Amino acid sequence: MQASQPLALKDIHLPDGVSWWPPAPGYWLILFICITIIAFVFFIRHLKQRSRLKKAALEELALIKTHYQNNLDDKQIVMQLSALLRRTAISQFPRTDCASLTGKNWLSWLDKQFKNENSFSAGPGYLLTEFNYSNTTHANDVKELLSLTEQWIKQLPAINKSGVKAI
Repeated sequence: MQASQPLALKDIHLPDGVSWWPPAPGYWLILFICITIIAFVFFIRHLKQRSRLKKAALEELALIKTHYQNNLDDKQIVMQLSALLRRTAISQFPRTDCASLTGKNWLSWLDKQFKNENSFSAGPGYLLTEFNYSNTTHANDVKELLSLTEQWIKQLPAINKSGVKAI
């Protein structure tokens, strides 16, 4: 008998492990869906906060109107409307854009944000800057300023350039 020679067999080699990168298409789809859901949640939250800003400003305006109808104090209402416009503007827009503005620059800025051009600077908005220094009464202009303020708040721009803060 012939002596058997060992066969020239090689050891079993396992394939390389599966790499974690690039992920399978299903993982990309899950990642895309998660990012979309997160963006949608932030968008809805932003819209709700913005609607709360308008609602709070309009509620305060309603209180100012009621107070004016009871007291008919023109100077007081003009001061309250000025403060409301200022707070609403600072809450809606970047502070650096509107907080430091005064006089005609403030009125021009309000006009720029408003669809009806020159409503503040050429219309009843002049009361915001000049009424405290005047001795005459402007009952009709005050009523026009009330409606102008309400229109301005209702048409606040849809896109906010900064985070929305509560009034």
